[in-house]
Amino acid sequence: MSSYAYSYGTTAGNLYNEGIKNLVDFGNKYKDNETVGGMVAGTLADTFATQANTGTALAYNNAFLGSLANYQGGMENLRTGNQMKLMAAEGNIAGGLIDKQGGWQIKGIQETGSQQRQNIGVQGTQDRMNIAATGTEQRLGMKTKGSEDRLTVGEAGRQERLNIGERTTQELRARADARGAVRRGGARFFG
Repeated sequence: MSSYAYSYGTTAGNLYNEGIKNLVDFGNKYKDNETVGGMVAGTLADTFATQANTGTALAYNNAFLGSLANYQGGMENLRTGNQMKLMAAEGNIAGGLIDKQGGWQIKGIQETGSQQRQNIGVQGTQDRMNIAATGTEQRLGMKTKGSEDRLTVGEAGRQERLNIGERTTQELRARADARGAVRRGGARFFG
């Protein structure tokens, strides 16, 4: 038995430790028996060989899995890099298309604006011509109407003067008739 106590952290470690301790105790109990000594020594030798083989296997597995992890990580990095290159290429293509589309839209807007300016210019010229023609027609119409109005007013004035003259003549005749009737009536009265 050892002079210090060692605590194994796992159930497997505890079982191994107890098994070896019991095997050594059994061998010490029958230390004079060659068969028991050979059996204990053989079992310990097998156990130590198994430990060594297990360590070798673990080292191999760790090395293999580490290598596999490095390989897998390299593949992931390669795949990620390829995806990033593809995404960058797609981004460049999309950016180029967007730039071209934007250029086309700008050209379309410029052309539309140019056409609208031309149409506005033509419309403005037509509107000015229409306004000028309308103004001329209105001035001619006003001139004609003014002439007609002057003739109408002149004729109305002439008719009014004739009517006034006729009324005046009739009033004068009525007064003369009244004076004559008064004279005749007075002469008859005064006799």
